[in-house]
Order: sequence, then structure tokens, then C-alpha cells
Amino acid sequence: MNIVQLHERVRFWIDTVGSARFESQDLDNAINAGMFDIVDEKYKASRAISKGDSFQRTQKIRDELSNLVKVADTTGGADITITNPVIGSQTLIPIASFPSTYRYLLSAALYDAVPAAHNCWPLTYDRLNIIGDNPFRRPRLLPKSKQYFIESSLGITFYHAFGVAATRAILYYLKNPTLFNFGIERDSSYTWTVSGTAVIVTSEAMVYATTSYVLGDEVTITTPNLTITSGTVIDTFTESDINIQLHELIARRAAINSLLTIKEFDKSKALVEYFN
Repeated sequence: MNIVQLHERVRFWIDTVGSARFESQDLDNAINAGMFDIVDEKYKASRAISKGDSFQRTQKIRDELSNLVKVADTTGGADITITNPVIGSQTLIPIASFPSTYRYLLSAALYDAVPAAHNCWPLTYDRLNIIGDNPFRRPRLLPKSKQYFIESSLGITFYHAFGVAATRAILYYLKNPTLFNFGIERDSSYTWTVSGTAVIVTSEAMVYATTSYVLGDEVTITTPNLTITSGTVIDTFTESDINIQLHELIARRAAINSLLTIKEFDKSKALVEYFN
């Protein structure tokens, strides 16, 4: 769904089609809040409304969030940087070098001087100071490589048994989805100055260059026709990069969020129960 279709879907669920009660900015806020809630819930089964969903547990959830999975590498594009503190065999990816869209870490790998890749295990703080005392848990290269990482306010620290400085690190992470934005609505009195501007129809019908379009249609404004004949459209809108499989769920969650803002608790509760 594009942003106009998504707004209409939210209005469908809250049963206020044509009502001025919710402005486009209100719906944007409800949609974006719902989108982030859904990402969090699907990453880890943290709320009852999505009980059983977990990103690392089922293929369905991984498919639904696949557009948000990114790779950061210390080589090539140098998305992240790597430093080596003085203390023992530690390697640090400082938090200042994290991608601006970074949300959750999924997995990490570290490269030695050969270079060879070593998958790293997440480490908990209650084990941080005792892994060296356990011959089965301490960082090692043989007979099977076992290296660790842990997150802190400094960034991501790796504990490894390379004996030399690590040469490369790769992170797979879940990014923040791009926020939806409805953009600015235009009518036939407006003239575009740039050919190739993308617009979306927001009225029941719109005529451009003698062709009729309906609500939600996407049109490109090109010279010499830099105005529409009738109807309304939006430009300067922003679509999210979140997977399309989640758009319907986002619309439903946005409807619940919108109803809560106007204290329609019974109706919002009924939608939660219905969607479950």
C-alpha cells in the first residue's frame, strides 16, 4: 500500500471515512507508532498482542522484516570502525560509528589476521568475568572456534583468542524503518516546476493530461502538463521501507492508536480482540 491507501485503510478500521476528526498528521503519527511497535514485537515476542512472534524463531517473521535487515562492515564502505583497547584480547566497535538507523543487533562475526571469519556468541554480564575460568567456555580457536561479544555504552566489545588484533568485523542488524509521511496536498491551482514529480491521488477522481485516475493511483507529473485538471493529489510524501506484508497490520495498529487518543477505549479493545 502507498501512503494514501494506508491512510484510507486506517479510516476504514476506525469507521470515520470522510471525517475531519483525524488529520493526516494524526494518522502519520498513529501509523509510525504502530509500525515501530510491530517491529519490536516481531523482533522479540515481547507483548501479548503478538504472542509467539519472534524474529529468530520463524521464517515468516524473518520474511516480514527482511527489508530492515542490514549489514555493517569495517571494510569496503567502512560502515563501522574497529579499535583495539589495551586490555588483553578485546576488540571494540565504538557506538559513535554505528549506522544512524541501527536498532537491534542480530549477529556478529570477527576476522583474525589470516584472515578467517569467526562467528561470535552473545555474552551476558553475569558470565563476563568468569568465562576465562571455565575451559569449556573461555574464548578459544581450537578444537572449535568460540569467541564472544557484549553490548555496552561504549559499543560492542568482542572477546577473542586471536592473540593479535582483529582485522575485520561484520554486524547484521535490524534498522529503524523509514517513517511514513503524507506529504502536501495539491489541487488544480498548483503548478509543479520540476518534471518527473511523483504524486498520489487523494480524491475520488482526478484528471491529468486528459486521463482519469482514482484514489490511491500513483502518477508522474511531466512536461508540458505541469498541472492537474481536477481533483487533488499529494507530493513530497515519504513511503516507508518496511515490508509490504506488514502494511495491513500497521493500518490496524494505527486504528487502535487513533481510537485510544480520543478515548474510544471500548472500540479499541474490541479491535485488539478481533485482530487476535
